[in-house]
Amino acid sequence: LCALLIIFIFVQSMRSVQVLTIAPDASVYQNAPAPKPEIEIERAIREYIKFRYNWAPKTINSQLSKSGAFILPSTKRIFDGSMSDVVKFSVEKAVSQRAYPYEIKVELKKNIVSVFGDRVTRIQGIKAAGDLRLDLTYESGPRTPVNPWGIYISKEKELEL
Repeated sequence: LCALLIIFIFVQSMRSVQVLTIAPDASVYQNAPAPKPEIEIERAIREYIKFRYNWAPKTINSQLSKSGAFILPSTKRIFDGSMSDVVKFSVEKAVSQRAYPYEIKVELKKNIVSVFGDRVTRIQGIKAAGDLRLDLTYESGPRTPVNPWGIYISKEKELEL
């Protein structure tokens, strides 16, 4: 029995290692072509919008700190400064916000993403709906666990109707 086990271990140690890559949903990745850059950038922007534009007075600090992972490090100080006014206003006036993007256009050559959607803001219990129209300038950077796409926002501009 020991001899059989030694032979089995020897045979197994000589075999090549099979590596399984696991997706975030715990499924095994299949050999497939790489996704288009536009799709990956759109996913990153949707994640950024989820953190940056969906908050309540109790969650605004954590949501904006999570969205900070998508901000270019050189512009992080400016972002934090402008968001401090939003945090203060949100807490004082009991403001909450939800954003629902329905169209995201990626222009790879210009490094600009145009976002169109709806925004619902609640101020002291009164709801107001409006349009969400953004132009986001992005740059590629290092991939991190929080930002696995490596897409960083360097400029955010809200467009008027």
